[in-house]
Amino acid sequence: MDDRAAKDIAARLIQARENHKPIDFLGGNNPPHNETEAYRIQFALHDLLAAKGDAPGGWKVAVPLPAQYQAIQLTGPAMGGLLKSRLVKSGTRFPAGSILKPGIECEVAVRMAIDAPASAGPYTQANILPLIGAVMPAIEVVDNRYADLAGLMGPGRIADDFLQHACVLGKEITDYRSIDFTMITGRSIHNGKEIASGPGTAVMGNPIAALAWLANKLISLGTNLKSGDIVMTGSVHAPQFLQGGGEVEVGFDEMGMVKASFG
Repeated sequence: MDDRAAKDIAARLIQARENHKPIDFLGGNNPPHNETEAYRIQFALHDLLAAKGDAPGGWKVAVPLPAQYQAIQLTGPAMGGLLKSRLVKSGTRFPAGSILKPGIECEVAVRMAIDAPASAGPYTQANILPLIGAVMPAIEVVDNRYADLAGLMGPGRIADDFLQHACVLGKEITDYRSIDFTMITGRSIHNGKEIASGPGTAVMGNPIAALAWLANKLISLGTNLKSGDIVMTGSVHAPQFLQGGGEVEVGFDEMGMVKASFG
């Protein structure tokens, strides 16, 4: 796949997002065949969005566990981009019709304070930790905007930022070294009922390990984490697609909760 082909697919993905129409990679629309092609499309998509004035805001880690990425024919965890315009505060309301099929994930988000260049890598939990400015509880809002999500394998999901729609960010915690991320438990509540929960260890054993993985992955793709980037380190539970609108509360007892509403 050359750059022109990647750009053409990226443009169609953006059009589908803007028109709120399902994306059908399985219907002859030239799906990426491997991870290399997928990231070429993803980066072309980011460039096109930036040219339209939608600046990048950071990155996300997806499918951090072998059982998750092997099920969709990937060789390891994956990553996607975040848009600055889609980084929103606790209490945000998502109007009915703004998302095709909304889902929520419970995550530890990170704000980078210092760049993570290739010259200082490879990165580990130990040497990525001092580069963090703050951590915060966060909701990743995902959108099942696909005609057949079950049949869409990993490369197709990578190309379109792995269902990313928005990130609802909670209160920043700068004293993050006091948190044992292996001992935290996150939970998601919809209209007063807990619908999912999971431990911090569900994210590569530790969300900070996922951050280090992302730093190294970006370097392998020719770029790097930068000061100010927001990173969603991965959900502690599987995406929960909402049955109807209402109120959502997501977070960790040790870090606080984040709220959003839908419909």
